[in-house]
Amino acid sequence: MAVPRLRASTVCVDGDRLLLVRLRDPKSGKARLFPPGGAVEKGETAAQAAVRETLEETGYSVRVQGPARVDNYPFVWGGVEYACETHFFRAVLLAPNPTKPVQEPIVVGIEWVPLTGVAAALDFDPNIRESVLALALR
Repeated sequence: MAVPRLRASTVCVDGDRLLLVRLRDPKSGKARLFPPGGAVEKGETAAQAAVRETLEETGYSVRVQGPARVDNYPFVWGGVEYACETHFFRAVLLAPNPTKPVQEPIVVGIEWVPLTGVAAALDFDPNIRESVLALALR
């Protein structure tokens, strides 16, 4: 049975590129690109979680814009199957350079991917890809 997981992520477009973070699955060892994000903690809103997670995973400060696109999908991470409810927020970069060092041990790197390459970069999961593209290309 899948474990429920409430998440929030940012879709931060700057010019013609999208901020993605390369994360390594602790069980499989596979590294893939994702929009920055993570669990919504007790006492915070999804928007607050998206901003916090983006700062922790990338070092960049962002501000969310507009309502979230909410998507429900299965996802396996660390050998555990999750039933994810992810709130994807379009976000704006507040400063051109990271404001603090990355604090997440699963982060392999940060990449600014051209918008033309986002679909291919997120091809491993159609749910994440479609939610990100819907916000990135609007």
